[in-house]
Amino acid sequence: MGKVITLGWLMVISAFFPILLTASMAQADTGPWQGTGEVQLRLISATTHHDGTSTLKAGLQVELADGWKIYWRSPGDAGLPPVLDFSASAAVLHHKMDFPAPKRFTLFGLDTFGYGNEVVFPLTLNLDQSLITSSAKDVTLVAAFNGLVCADLCIPVDEILTLQIPAGMASPSQHAFTLAKAEALVPSEGTSNGYHIVSAQVTTDQLHVTIADRSGAIFTMREGDMLIETDASGLGFQAPDFGQSAASIPVMGGDTATLIGRQAVITVIHPDFMLEQTIAISEGKAIPVIRQGLASIFIIAFLGGLILNIMPCVLPVISIKLAGALGHGKAALPQIRRSFLLSASGIILSFMLLGVILLLMRQAGAAIGWGVQFQNPYFLGFMALLMVGFALMMLDFIILPVPKLAQRLSRRWNHGDHASPQSGWNDLASGAMATLLATPCSAPFVGTAVAFAFTASPQVMMAVFLVMALGLASPWLLVAAVPRLAAFLPRPGKWLIWVRRILALGLLLTAAWMVFILIAVVSGEKALSSGDWQKWQPGLAESLASDGQIVLVDVTADWCLTCKANQLFVLETETVQQLLTQEEVVLLQADWTRPDDQILNYLKSFGRYGIPFNAIYGPGLESPLVLPELLTPSALSDAIEMAILRPTY
Repeated sequence: MGKVITLGWLMVISAFFPILLTASMAQADTGPWQGTGEVQLRLISATTHHDGTSTLKAGLQVELADGWKIYWRSPGDAGLPPVLDFSASAAVLHHKMDFPAPKRFTLFGLDTFGYGNEVVFPLTLNLDQSLITSSAKDVTLVAAFNGLVCADLCIPVDEILTLQIPAGMASPSQHAFTLAKAEALVPSEGTSNGYHIVSAQVTTDQLHVTIADRSGAIFTMREGDMLIETDASGLGFQAPDFGQSAASIPVMGGDTATLIGRQAVITVIHPDFMLEQTIAISEGKAIPVIRQGLASIFIIAFLGGLILNIMPCVLPVISIKLAGALGHGKAALPQIRRSFLLSASGIILSFMLLGVILLLMRQAGAAIGWGVQFQNPYFLGFMALLMVGFALMMLDFIILPVPKLAQRLSRRWNHGDHASPQSGWNDLASGAMATLLATPCSAPFVGTAVAFAFTASPQVMMAVFLVMALGLASPWLLVAAVPRLAAFLPRPGKWLIWVRRILALGLLLTAAWMVFILIAVVSGEKALSSGDWQKWQPGLAESLASDGQIVLVDVTADWCLTCKANQLFVLETETVQQLLTQEEVVLLQADWTRPDDQILNYLKSFGRYGIPFNAIYGPGLESPLVLPELLTPSALSDAIEMAILRPTY
């Protein structure tokens, strides 16, 4: 009976021996999981045992919940890199932690680099042989982990990770293949496939990186990413734009001249190769690059022009056009089509003329910006008189004389109908005025399109202006294409007289506003907004942020209605004021009502040429965070939260 029992136990042990052996091996090469519901971490070893050699291959394995990410060694505009500290491990002299190629994440307008789902960081540990060979002891690893994981919010992570590797004959562990795959994802010369960086040259606001293949021929990247690391403080690098000979990387947040002569670590991530190379940055000449994303820029320019129709700057012209449309009544469809087509033509011609003027100014070396004509007292005086003239015309007090050219064009277009040359001239002039009044507005998409146009070749600059003009003119072009849409407008009657008077009053108020701006420009007085605003000065925001303070910079002007809307509906609201006070945000305001080269250069350092412009500085940001043109309390709150994320060490 005893033999039967013994035999039975032997059979049970034999059956479970592989399982027990596997469990034993798992304990030998795998540390316990540590972490929270958002992230789990553990140490793993490439070998089941340690045979006394001075080098040990291991790894940090990280598993993240859906939607959460952990950062690369250079987090980007915000974040915190993961750090391991093996000082509690007596056998570890020093260690090296490698980082696989990261992905670019965009959150709250910030570009950050990191990993989602799961990542393994390869580790190379140099051991003290005098401790591990003399006593043939097991190798005990203790590592303090410090990092940050983020989704809609960020959580600091501090964990103690352990791993014990027994002494004995080393053989590949169950994690050996996982660690080998992770090492293959680390950009290096071994993963470059012969590709290499030929040069990195900086211009006014761009870093141009040229790559060659193994034969030395220039390689044109069409996809992938480039990550730039330098020791220059305050500078940020945006996503690359791929051209025919070089990738152009916009540089934000400061003077690019400080990069000349510095060493940069450039990581290139491409589907066919990965490369990490250190190269000295040299000074280069501006490269006119037709970017691969030109089609997307045209879409942005069109949308920007379209949105200008609903901006407060263009409302006076909408008033004029509304009065004219109501006056059509039962007019023939060709007359309606002609009226709206002439207005659209006025917009397009004026945009092209504006583009030519700005292009000539740029070629002459003058500083150019979006809406800077509102800093000119002669322009303001002319526009104020023009507004008064249109108001008086709407009230039938004056009749604008019609040039002979307009009379001939109108007669040719009218073909015997009853439309007057006066109406055609007014339609053309209203389109031109729409363009002039639209320029002080930097609406969503407009700033991106203008910044691209001002740094592009002359041909591309004019093309962007044409597309933006088509966006602004598109509602009128739509009515010109389908004139029956005008049938939805109410029929004219006695009530129209009062409507015209109300619209005329709006034009007179606009004229008064321009006179107010004219006085501010001529007098040179720059009054700060109510509250705790301080006067902006170059370098002040950067200095305050380096001291650990959060700073909000507001570039505004009396002629910028969008700026005034941001102040009234966001910055001066009670909720936002409480937030700014609670977080002790330093408020700096730059008034661009009059020409100021320092403010213009500050805007250009961010690739911007118009206002409104708002930026947040803080210890949690590698570079300033630029806020959207149309501010919202939530966008401002999110930016402030990002600015205070990173702890100060």
